Amino acid sequence: MRLILLFVFFTNYLFAIINAPLHTNITSVNEQEISTPTVEGAQVGMYGAIVHWFDETHATALSWVEIKKIDEDGITLTMAPILALEQSALPSGRWVPKIGDEVILGYNYQRGLLIAPNSNIYKKITHYHQDRSWVHPDIFATTLSSNGHPTPLREDFTAVCRANNIGIVSFMFDKSIITVDCHSFKILQNKSTSVKADDPQLPFYSRVTNIEANWFGEGSDELEEYSPHYIELIAENNPGNEWIHTYKTKREQATMGEDESWFDSIFKMKRVNDNEYDDNN
Repeated sequence: MRLILLFVFFTNYLFAIINAPLHTNITSVNEQEISTPTVEGAQVGMYGAIVHWFDETHATALSWVEIKKIDEDGITLTMAPILALEQSALPSGRWVPKIGDEVILGYNYQRGLLIAPNSNIYKKITHYHQDRSWVHPDIFATTLSSNGHPTPLREDFTAVCRANNIGIVSFMFDKSIITVDCHSFKILQNKSTSVKADDPQLPFYSRVTNIEANWFGEGSDELEEYSPHYIELIAENNPGNEWIHTYKTKREQATMGEDESWFDSIFKMKRVNDNEYDDNN
């Protein structure tokens, strides 16, 4: 019973990311950026949308936004077009963002994709954190097969998130879990855990037994290692991140024959065997 309670606490603490959108309004706007007041819970890298209201019941989304800076003066966001709304057969509106328009931050953060190394970890995390709607990785595996990418690319994550209204992606590593905004791929949260990512299924846990591959091109090769690939994807949009730098340094040391786990040397945490969180508990 003690272990079950510890795991419940662990998972609730693990996903201390907003589970509902944040609402604010534009205070200044130019061609590339907008500004809003500071909002509790907002983070650099968080995506959102600008919404223009015609009346109390009718509105339209004008643009995606990404938080670039937060300081005492407020939040600075850059804008990007909402490609999903493009429709050449219909007339398009000429509305542009203006002061007073609503900004919704953390858009679809209540829907997440969990990349886990095996079914045991996936089931534990999703079972104990049911207040978030988890899109099953089978859907992502199907996207990869359609794209011919047994090795997932950043563009594959973008595609599955847009098609399924996913706001965040969480990656489970050995004794750590990183959550990124699905659109910007900026790190929102990095938590240390006591759970090991043993026996990884490649490219990640899913019930899809075969992912079709293109004959050639990026992503067409079978994934050889679980953690290094996903950490490299995350590193591309998080240059200078201390955790990633430490990971690479410790990984180089580990590959040179060190017996101690690089996570042990960083966090000095006691290992927890899988059977201590047996599914029958």
